[in-house]
Amino acid sequence: MIALILAAQQAHAQACVCSRNIAMPSGAVSRPGAVLFSLDYGAALSGDIEGWQGFSVTDLYGDSMAGMYMPPHFVQTVTLGGSVGLPANFAIAANLPYVIVHHVEPSEMPGDVDSNDPGDVDITVKYGWADKSKKFFLGGSLGPTLPTGTVIADSPVRSGRGTFGLTGTASGGLKLNPKLATVVQLAGSTGFGADDTGYTLGPTWNALAGVRWSPRENGRFSLAGYGIYRWTGTDQQDALVYRNTGSQAIDLAASGSYTFWEKEMRSAALSARVQVPLWQVVGDPMYIENVAGGLGISATVF
Repeated sequence: MIALILAAQQAHAQACVCSRNIAMPSGAVSRPGAVLFSLDYGAALSGDIEGWQGFSVTDLYGDSMAGMYMPPHFVQTVTLGGSVGLPANFAIAANLPYVIVHHVEPSEMPGDVDSNDPGDVDITVKYGWADKSKKFFLGGSLGPTLPTGTVIADSPVRSGRGTFGLTGTASGGLKLNPKLATVVQLAGSTGFGADDTGYTLGPTWNALAGVRWSPRENGRFSLAGYGIYRWTGTDQQDALVYRNTGSQAIDLAASGSYTFWEKEMRSAALSARVQVPLWQVVGDPMYIENVAGGLGISATVF
């Protein structure tokens, strides 16, 4: 999880701006010895009460910092990833994120500043299985997140949890015909306790369901549409629970992928996605989500 904590020195409220670029799983099973590299760019606008918020927004507690103007945040993430295929349908993967937070206007809140910092690295073991007909697949991943994100002492700004964490996914899919497949996935992340300041970021999880379509069987181009339910728990400072943190949302996303190069067992592909909220429940206007999107390139080099 990549997060930015925003808090006034005297205020009893904090906020989390999270990376929202949730991609639909491909269902591909790694072959032993395959090496995959990826570079992903994601961008999201949060906190813009004048922008697109979906068809329904419930604000549970109102503006906890009405005396201080907090502008919307434009959050960009650049993630370098790699994986190696292992025997028996396993693979090991790592992702190294970098987060860039930009305020669209000057903020009146102390410590609420632009930042450019590394995020928390995650290392996961993945498993994928497909039947002989390639019509049905199951997949999963599990692994730790490392506290490589920047946590500045006596500052509300951070780009990581400040503690070790855990992430995991479980997914499955069914190919309805040679051109159309359905996919479902559950994913979550949590931290192991508080950071050095006693602050604990809330856990997160999401559920995804969607379809992927290709104009031709085993073609180079595919499109996907999917719905996402996202939930974030409340943050905590020692024994104090910040009730205005945490959120729920239902998003609609669309993505496309094009394999522009293939040679034997190697390939390279481009991808793009866009994600918009349809329904939200937040504890504070600063949590309101707007549009998110991303671009990616990946290549299997061995």
